[in-house]
Amino acid sequence: MRFLRWDRALKLCMDKSGKNRWDSDPMILNQEAHELPVEKQRQALDFVEDASDDMRTKLAPMWKYCFVQWHIYDAGTEATEKGTPVAVMLRDPDLRADVETLRVLCDSGDLDSASTSEEWMWKLLDPLPEQGTLPSDEVTKLIQDGKEERHLGVVAFNEERFDKALWHFWQGQKLLATAPGGGPVAKLRSELLKNRSAAALKLGLPRGALSTANAALGINQGDEKAWYRKYCALQALQREGEANQALARAGLTPPPAKTAAKKTTTRTRTPALPDKKISKPKELDPSLLSLFEDLVFIEIGVDSVLAVDLVRHLQAELPETQLSLSLIYDRPTVRETINELMGRINAKKGDYLRRRMASTMWRALCDALGKDPLKQQRLARSRPLYTEIQAMDILSDLQKAYESPSFVKAAAEIARQSAFEQRSFLMSLRPKALEVQKPILRRLGLPVDSQGLRDLEAALINTARQAPAVREKLRMVRMAQQGGDNGMWTINVEQNPWWSDSNSMQLRAVFTKSDPFGAAHINTNAVPVN
Repeated sequence: MRFLRWDRALKLCMDKSGKNRWDSDPMILNQEAHELPVEKQRQALDFVEDASDDMRTKLAPMWKYCFVQWHIYDAGTEATEKGTPVAVMLRDPDLRADVETLRVLCDSGDLDSASTSEEWMWKLLDPLPEQGTLPSDEVTKLIQDGKEERHLGVVAFNEERFDKALWHFWQGQKLLATAPGGGPVAKLRSELLKNRSAAALKLGLPRGALSTANAALGINQGDEKAWYRKYCALQALQREGEANQALARAGLTPPPAKTAAKKTTTRTRTPALPDKKISKPKELDPSLLSLFEDLVFIEIGVDSVLAVDLVRHLQAELPETQLSLSLIYDRPTVRETINELMGRINAKKGDYLRRRMASTMWRALCDALGKDPLKQQRLARSRPLYTEIQAMDILSDLQKAYESPSFVKAAAEIARQSAFEQRSFLMSLRPKALEVQKPILRRLGLPVDSQGLRDLEAALINTARQAPAVREKLRMVRMAQQGGDNGMWTINVEQNPWWSDSNSMQLRAVFTKSDPFGAAHINTNAVPVN
């Protein structure tokens, strides 16, 4: 299949009579198109804000692929160089034809092996569900979930993890999409939009920042903070006149116009600062390896929702290794999880590979928690200790509560409302589950809140590590909580992805970025690459 923009770019690249961004090197063009760098992925995300709704709908299912994003990046870059509006360039017939070709390839599965972009931006083009009229009790739960996403986003923003912050604010919007407008829902929607605008600007996405600021103004035209967000976005787009008008609507005075008083000043180009996000990934201090491996996930705050996030962060670093969402449930300590991952790549016992895998796990935990698990302050709490019999009794009570017809029905309804997406389902299930957990927590003398539940789960996990019967019972209770045999656990978590030991050598080579047969290819018929 032909791609018209690719053909045009290749022709321009091979024309050595003029300058181009690939220095007339087709290898640079090929790498850009198929392995789009992070900063260009973000530019593509910003350019696509000016695309039509029809174009965005077509791009959404395949937006995660670098080659798809490259077409938008290339069109947007061409528009910028020519001084043409990006929206006009995105209506280019050649680009529209290429998008149709890409859709055919995506539908046939031919893009499955293509390189993908940063995971947080994969779903950002998905259209939000239409505004609905949910019952008041369900709206209350959605507001609670939306506020939690807002909180997580603010924490990430304060830690300068702007990509994670933007994702949480978008996730909050998605959760609230089906709720009716007005009242506290409208207020929370507006706050999420303004926060998302601020995060977008930090990521270098001025068009995205402007779009979300305008959406916030669509809720309340008198919102001065939204007007200020619009001013910042317009400033970044160098639309000074509109920016000053927005600043005035924000109740602030525009800055004085620059004068030509200092004509003798020599203009110098300020060197660009290095992007700290693109720096070499940090490694775990080897002296902390033993301490790190002793960590128990639940004790450092990895609950059911963060367990999903953690597996996805691990999958991003181990793209070829099939991981199940049940990994953290089945391997409740860092040491056990590292052992499992080492087994997946058939790694021999040795300090080097284990340190590499521990660093991979540490980075994933830092991403999921938003902080270093070894630096966070863990309060010394007197958690209960249960015998095997006591643990089995508690788990039986929980299983009975989860298997009640009313809870099963509620879990199924929440699964449908969340479009069977695991993380959204778990967020929405929390308040419903706590209703049936409270009597058991109260009977055990534990706080009837999320902290009490965390203490109970930590105690049960510690018992399960020594008692196989408790471990199996804990798995059954988790399955019951998520809807039983035909519920979300079966759909999303316990999928047992295909894996064979025959892949281990290849996976190990990918992990270490080395030749699986060694530099000399000893005892093989393969020719070493010089």
